[in-house]
Amino acid sequence: MKRTVVYIDGFNLYHGMKAKGWKKYLWLDLAKFANALTPKGSTLIRVRYFTSRVSSTPTDLGKAQRQSAYIDAIQSLSPLVKLYEGNYQSHQSHCKHCDNKVNCHSCGAPHIKPNEKKTDVNLATSLFVDAIEDICDTQILVSGDGDYENALKELRKLFPRKDLIVAFPPMRKNNKLMDPTTQTGIMELTSDEHHFAQNQLADPFVFLIDGKEISIAKPNSWS
Repeated sequence: MKRTVVYIDGFNLYHGMKAKGWKKYLWLDLAKFANALTPKGSTLIRVRYFTSRVSSTPTDLGKAQRQSAYIDAIQSLSPLVKLYEGNYQSHQSHCKHCDNKVNCHSCGAPHIKPNEKKTDVNLATSLFVDAIEDICDTQILVSGDGDYENALKELRKLFPRKDLIVAFPPMRKNNKLMDPTTQTGIMELTSDEHHFAQNQLADPFVFLIDGKEISIAKPNSWS
């Protein structure tokens, strides 16, 4: 039986679902979702989920709380699902095109902009380590980030016998990852709503920690 590992770029998937208008599916069961992507004749042995903790903002006070609720829920899916956290680093940026909107960052004034760090490095590293250690036969990358282009090309050169599939999140198709030198197969999830609708966590999601029952509700704004 072949073995499959699924690597999920958390923010690429999240923002793609939001852009598609699928916020109602953000309460995604990563184990079921990844299993639905796994080719027939292969067994899902690991889901690696890469993200960074966000901070709430004056315009979105519940941002961090929603993410924490979701992370707490999916961490209970261990050992199949493993979480890898990067971080945010803030830097000063400037707006370029003023449109006179309230809180607009297009006026040329300096403002602090957060940048996600480590996610792409952590994910690319995991792809290579798993291939080198030969823990799987098929690797599925859920992302449309063109920054992975060179890493995927090198992975294909070094491990030509392994299947490397790119699954584009909704609204995240990227031509840089369409070249045959970057993968052996492509999935476009924009039209596959059933992959999301049929693989949701229960609401509320209930699990046990040290014999204690924990219940986490889906964020109201994700309904």
